[in-house]
Amino acid sequence: MNENLKRIYTDDLADVEGYRRFIFIGSFIGCSFLLLFSFIDYFFLDLYLDSAVEAIGAVVLFIIHRIEAKRPTQLWPVILGILTVALVIMVGVFASPSADGYVVWLSLFPFICFLLLDKKTAFILSIFLSVLFISALIYFSVYYPEKGFNIYGIVATTGALTCGTILAWAYADNRTKMIHLLAKQAKTDALTSLLNRRGLMSSFNLYIALYKRHKQDLCVFILDLDNFKLVNDTFGHDVGDILIIECANAIKAELRDVDCVARLGGEEYIAILPNTSLAEAEVIALRVKNTIEGLAIKQPDNSCVKITASIGLTCTSENRESFDALYKSADQALYKAKNNGRNRVVVAEKNNQ
Repeated sequence: MNENLKRIYTDDLADVEGYRRFIFIGSFIGCSFLLLFSFIDYFFLDLYLDSAVEAIGAVVLFIIHRIEAKRPTQLWPVILGILTVALVIMVGVFASPSADGYVVWLSLFPFICFLLLDKKTAFILSIFLSVLFISALIYFSVYYPEKGFNIYGIVATTGALTCGTILAWAYADNRTKMIHLLAKQAKTDALTSLLNRRGLMSSFNLYIALYKRHKQDLCVFILDLDNFKLVNDTFGHDVGDILIIECANAIKAELRDVDCVARLGGEEYIAILPNTSLAEAEVIALRVKNTIEGLAIKQPDNSCVKITASIGLTCTSENRESFDALYKSADQALYKAKNNGRNRVVVAEKNNQ
């Protein structure tokens, strides 16, 4: 399977819908808090500039909240939301005496950036905001010394922002690796390292979307090892496991990079062949069958364990565009292959549902 498809299969475990829901709820909570602070600053603290900026920020976050309710998550609303909150914090910091301690909020932004954005974008935005914060601190310390900002505070803030950016980067990097590891484990068969049913469904949804868009043939075959129970009963499950692994490797070796193969369980495998005509798919399936027939697992007594495979092959059509329809069609063809003597490829009939 090519790298682009692999990345899609693993990245979707990062839960796009969960991320979108996080932005949706987070923007609403941020909007509510800014609106609350705006009322407090206006009616109780007489901080009119702070109140106005917080009200504008609340409106921006509410707009982002509504955008996330109607369309897929995009990069620019997230960046806009971070910049809005940064502007509100900066107004609070520089419009009030430094003794109030507002400046401590600046150190949160590297973590906010890496929490909501990819590492590259988060790093760029963190550096931009850090430079902006430090430049503003230097400006106010020089031209408005009555605010209470001094060189010690600037150095401390610079250190906090630098450490925050480094720690946030390290955390995000470790989180990404863990997400990808969990994604692979959740979608991979432990014995063969092929996709399992969950991984298969993720890839099938992508393939069927491409089929519907470009109207390219999409073929599916189900492969079942013949008399596999007899192998387990005769030679033991350890030999059976070796045979399952060797057959998985044989199937992968005969398929193309763009094809997808999964283990459905036991001795059954399924392969998806995108942009492949039925005639081309039959050639591939025959090649896979012959390769498995040629496998020989040597035993300590120099004897060999051999096995054959039966394959049911089908292709998309007007009445076969869902996974269930294709699976049923291929499974019926596989049933015929078993009944007709095994060790053969049977192509589903065109009118086979």
